[in-house]
Amino acid sequence: MKIAVYPGTFDPITYGHIDVIKKSLKIFDKIIIATTDNTDKNYFFSIQERLDIINNSLFNDLKLSKKKIKVISFDNLTIELCKKFKA
Repeated sequence: MKIAVYPGTFDPITYGHIDVIKKSLKIFDKIIIATTDNTDKNYFFSIQERLDIINNSLFNDLKLSKKKIKVISFDNLTIELCKKFKA
């Protein structure tokens, strides 16, 4: 199974992000959308608001498959996230 991790702040998610996600679905079996909550940055939206916006955009508006996409938050190194999901 080919798994990809797409890390970012997604503050907010944009059409560019969505385009990358849609194109990645053609290449990978599963995509982990990982939004970070770095306390050193000032965000427009809280981590929970960003997770809600991403989930609503991908699953309610675009009707993308929840079987192929997982949306999470993370606060460690991206490489650790990749190891965790064997991406």
